[in-house]
Amino acid sequence: MHRSNRYFLKTVRNIALGFGSCIILTVYALAQTASTNSAATPRPITIEANDFLEWNQTDGIYIAKGDAYVEQGQANISASQIIANYTTEGETRDITQVTATGSVTYVEGENTAKGDKLDYDLTNNLYVLTGKNASVTGPKGTMTATKSITYDSTNNDNRKVTAIGKAHYKNGDGRNVFGDKLIAYIGADGTLKTIDAYDNTKVITAQGTIATADKLNYIASLSMANLDGNVEIIDKENIMRGARAEVNFDNEISKIISGPTGKRVTGILMP
Repeated sequence: MHRSNRYFLKTVRNIALGFGSCIILTVYALAQTASTNSAATPRPITIEANDFLEWNQTDGIYIAKGDAYVEQGQANISASQIIANYTTEGETRDITQVTATGSVTYVEGENTAKGDKLDYDLTNNLYVLTGKNASVTGPKGTMTATKSITYDSTNNDNRKVTAIGKAHYKNGDGRNVFGDKLIAYIGADGTLKTIDAYDNTKVITAQGTIATADKLNYIASLSMANLDGNVEIIDKENIMRGARAEVNFDNEISKIISGPTGKRVTGILMP
């Protein structure tokens, strides 16, 4: 490390003792999740921490530890520790990778992501949240999982969210989709398009009707879920079983369908 770098780090560490520390830099950083931002003017990024801040200009690394906080524009990250890697060539110091650990919260506009760890690849517009209580919340709904949530905004108009581990999506009007794995596609404005659910899948309508299956596909524009494999629909005391089913969330109409084998559908309907 250059002498000037060592002096800077020593100064930052001394400031951190008992008083916290903060630096303000002008770089490209967190807010570039959409391709439309690629030509944006550099905006200042604020980095704060209780324990210390470290800036390694040789390797292109920022480290903030102790209630660390990074903010730029409408985006911010808070965690126990935040490590950011940036390009050392050029004048803009583009941040390429951010790793945050310990009670992570990432806020971008109206979206909030939480987990134990965040790995954010800004070059590919993709981040991975891990932890038993990982969640991504937007104005239209919330996705949770017990293992990981991957948010891929490579295509800004068709963002892909993959949740693994007892995954659950709940939208604003009380509709719920469950599965061991959920893959959702979301528009740039946060509007849900579709969800594919795999293994131990379940949908619950706003009125409380429950449908389970091996896998399902939910189409938001049609308010329709198509279920496939060992389907069971429970509406209060009424039960229907079959190979496939369609559930309409708007009018609360459920349709049970036989499979290719021709096995009969069954129902227990209470008067």
